[in-house]
Amino acid sequence: MAQRRGPSSHEKLEALHEQLITAVTELARSDAWMRMLQMAARFHDYSPSNILLIGAQRPDATRVAGIRTWNTLGRRVTKGEHGIAILAPCIYRTDTADRGSDPSGVRPSDSAASARPDDGTPEKQRVLRGFRVVHVFDVSQTEGDPLPTVEPRALEGDAPQHLWEHLADLTRDAGFQLERGPCAGANGYTDFTARVVRILDTVSPAQAAKTLAHELGHIRADHEHRFTEYATNQTCRGQAEVEAESIAYLVSAEAGLNSMDYSARYVAGWSGGDPARLRGAMTTVVTVAQSIGQAHATPPTGEARRTPDRVLSASHAGSAPSTRVWSPAVG
Repeated sequence: MAQRRGPSSHEKLEALHEQLITAVTELARSDAWMRMLQMAARFHDYSPSNILLIGAQRPDATRVAGIRTWNTLGRRVTKGEHGIAILAPCIYRTDTADRGSDPSGVRPSDSAASARPDDGTPEKQRVLRGFRVVHVFDVSQTEGDPLPTVEPRALEGDAPQHLWEHLADLTRDAGFQLERGPCAGANGYTDFTARVVRILDTVSPAQAAKTLAHELGHIRADHEHRFTEYATNQTCRGQAEVEAESIAYLVSAEAGLNSMDYSARYVAGWSGGDPARLRGAMTTVVTVAQSIGQAHATPPTGEARRTPDRVLSASHAGSAPSTRVWSPAVG
């Protein structure tokens, strides 16, 4: 009698991905999640330079906004608090014909251009002419109505044996330096220009490994080239985050680390709870997760081993900001 074949690694990962889709769909239907999304829509996504500025002035910042945004949410800045200085772009509209004489020398991106009118009038472009200093405040500097939240819960405890070392080796093999340090409210980020991956140094080993799997997902899924408008296009950024966190969930689960409670909330936030977006990413997610898992079959040995505490730790407070930083809300 022929022996029944068990599910392949690919099939197991697909089944795990379906579990994640189910959890995300159920979460997105909850009233608490809808209230949280309505609140989150009022917050801005900050540029890489501003992320570094926020981290340098207030490393413990988690939720940052201007006074008017806090006021609309029923909160007021506490008396005596000093704002966090960031840079706000000064954007002007100009005709396409004037672009060559733009004194700023800044070429507006194609995504910023409006459609050419049918009447033949010059096409309008949004042009960056400089920056001005504005001030924002962290939620800890405010008081008032509690914010609705169904945010990811940080993982606790240890990571499975060799998981961090394996992910760290793959990150370095991809040409990235791995650091531990402040991340301005996120658990980690990937800087494609400086070729640096940084993981927050105050999270548990389990959370650190999961976040590193997320950042490695960005790298191995080729988000640097597939999602070139990550910093300016919310839909583009959302798809990249859905893929990266889904990869992190599968890699973690295969290694014995259950990140479902965290990953489902994170993916729901970026996907809007749309199962079609998750299923559309399945091929990429499963393929990348499988490649990471297969490499994990042989644990690192000798000097290649590193625990989260032995990775280079450095502050970027005094370094020049990069223009290609991928920084999820929590990661």
